[in-house]
Amino acid sequence: MKKLTARQVAEMSPETRERYERKLKKVKRNRRILTGIIAVIAAAAVFAVLSVTVLFNITEIKVAAAGKHYKAEQIIDMAGVEVGDNMVLADWNRVRERVQQKLPYVRTLEIKKTLGGKVTFTVKDDTAAMLFRTANGYAIADSDGKVLEILGKKPQNSGLTLLTVKNSLNAKPGEIVGFADDSEKALYDDIRSAIDEAGIKGITGIDISDPKNIYLEYQNRYRLYMGDSADLAYKLKEAKKVIAQEDETDPKQIGEINLSIAKKVYVEPLETLEKTTAAPKKEVTTVPETTAVTEPETEPEDTQSEEETEPEEEETTIDDISEDE
Repeated sequence: MKKLTARQVAEMSPETRERYERKLKKVKRNRRILTGIIAVIAAAAVFAVLSVTVLFNITEIKVAAAGKHYKAEQIIDMAGVEVGDNMVLADWNRVRERVQQKLPYVRTLEIKKTLGGKVTFTVKDDTAAMLFRTANGYAIADSDGKVLEILGKKPQNSGLTLLTVKNSLNAKPGEIVGFADDSEKALYDDIRSAIDEAGIKGITGIDISDPKNIYLEYQNRYRLYMGDSADLAYKLKEAKKVIAQEDETDPKQIGEINLSIAKKVYVEPLETLEKTTAAPKKEVTTVPETTAVTEPETEPEDTQSEEETEPEEEETTIDDISEDE
């Protein structure tokens, strides 16, 4: 809009002068707004340049807790950031992923940053839960299947759950164990879910090399013959009850528990899990949890009665023991 002189404005009619003054005010207001926007953009640009050049640079890196498996220097080295790097430009998600992959026993990496440029790492350790054979030895993994390390020999008395499968497993530290067969992976996941649902602790072995003849091992002293994958959680709940009943008599007993027959549980005492004895197999009637305390003395009598009235059960001993070996 062209600005008029005072003389030109004075020569205008009152209506024309009023319209002109309104337009002039609007133009001035728009110019002030535009000037303000330009100033904000300029300030933001200056701040952005400073933030990646002078401001928010890392001044100190420290490790508050390195865990049990690694030293603080290893954590910082694998993080890949150094003093002087810019905190704004750093990809902290990538830093976290890199540390967890290169240092497998790191389950989580907490990263705290301050305006003063201090960066603090806090490590939470992962926990070994599973052991399985690989082409190069034995691999240790956590409960999620993340491989923690590869060993040349099988560790003794590790307390880990030994997984046995038909096909070879792919294992690389820092990565999830790779099943060669998707059906084996699905079966393993089902068994883990059933173990959690049944609330049974102390499973030291899972053998799914034959999906129709699944074996689990409990505390290295009971072999649980599951049969196929039907009703896994129910079978494990029954096993939990039977083991509790058997432990009342002999808490160190070794044997095999056959859970493959619907609504029947058979216990066969063994010398070891590798060698059977001549001890007879007996059918055990599990006591419901609501009556387990009120009627504990009736169990031996029920068991003896069933042994006397059902001698034909001797024919149903597990032939799969030799196959398992």
